[in-house]
Amino acid sequence: MRKILLMICLTTALMLPLTLNAQTPIALNLHGGYSWLNGVVGGEIQFGRLGISGGWMPTRMPLSGDPISSIGIGGTLYSSRAGELGYSGYVSMGVTSQGYQYEDSWGGEATEPVTIIMTGLKYDSGGFYMKGGVGYGWCDYAESWTGEILIGFTLFSNQIK
Repeated sequence: MRKILLMICLTTALMLPLTLNAQTPIALNLHGGYSWLNGVVGGEIQFGRLGISGGWMPTRMPLSGDPISSIGIGGTLYSSRAGELGYSGYVSMGVTSQGYQYEDSWGGEATEPVTIIMTGLKYDSGGFYMKGGVGYGWCDYAESWTGEILIGFTLFSNQIK
């Protein structure tokens, strides 16, 4: 499943420039908050209604407290185009590199990538935006509900306001 998702993301990223023209609204955003898919610090590039995001989530192993850096990457489909003001619903799917952590009292430990599907609402006020959503993540060993709350700003947009 992870290989299929990775292939879909890479194919979309490589094919996107071929389908874009000068009229396609593009926005480059940076965000911070809490999200297993988009990290505590991350970014997103949005082409029309399609966004490709990534982020970094620092965490720790459950028993030993050893630090772990998890990287997330995902694709998002929005109900409105890049740079449009107001509310926009979204659906995201992606993978976080070390979302599942296991550690036992005998010294055994493991991490596993987690696939996440997320849905939520984005509010864009023109330069700044907020996102909030709920989702579900799973891997071979576990599954769990998750959520996200992010605040971000637009670095670049070709949308004329």
